[in-house]
Amino acid sequence: MERKLWQKSYTSFPRFSCPNCGKGTLSQKKDSFKLEEPQHITNDLMSENLVGRISQGRFIGFLICSNKFCGEIVSVAGEYRTEYHDQYDFDQEQDVSFEVSTYYPQSIRPAPKIIQIPKTLNHDSRYHLQRAHELFWVDPASCANRLRIVVEYLLDQLAIARNGVKGKRLDLAARIERLKAVKPGHEDALTALRYVGNNGSHDGFVDFEDVVDCFDFLEEAITELLENQRAKRAARMQEIIAAKGKPQP
Repeated sequence: MERKLWQKSYTSFPRFSCPNCGKGTLSQKKDSFKLEEPQHITNDLMSENLVGRISQGRFIGFLICSNKFCGEIVSVAGEYRTEYHDQYDFDQEQDVSFEVSTYYPQSIRPAPKIIQIPKTLNHDSRYHLQRAHELFWVDPASCANRLRIVVEYLLDQLAIARNGVKGKRLDLAARIERLKAVKPGHEDALTALRYVGNNGSHDGFVDFEDVVDCFDFLEEAITELLENQRAKRAARMQEIIAAKGKPQP
């Protein structure tokens, strides 16, 4: 996961991986971004003598995939804030004006993938993870809840039962404890996902950075639980150590 890509706001959109082909990267489509300032905001800026110094409102635009055989078009919408500045240019020996626009996306669709999804992940987990990607900027609380659901279905795939003694339904905390007994080392990550997901469901509000962290935690947990990369690396290390670094025939 490239954490620096996933922010609340951007002065220019980063080169997200294309959600369609996964090979190309997205860039802003030339001349596609349109910014509109509502009259009521203009009125407020006028009353504060900020017209010509600040602009705020809504924006829409498109990102396009760099892979010419794909050419996916991704729509982006949200709010913007533009600040206008004057700066002295010593080469030209005069003041020059420039502007900086900051975009606060509230929808990016189709959504770029925040984390990589192993091919071995089950269908239900994949579905809810895709929905989490789509909700990331729309509603972080709902996004966190979807990640919690992914954990439930991931545990299904790992054969962690949903029901206990006498068919009593187990809550997610109990299921994570059962996972700990058979595959320890992931309980803290999944518990963090559970708590943030619970807050998203019950309180309707979560911290944006907590959601980013949860994607990070989930990616590592899924990769290790389904693909055992850490164990494979450890086994490979032992092979090299046993051979004392000498090439094997």
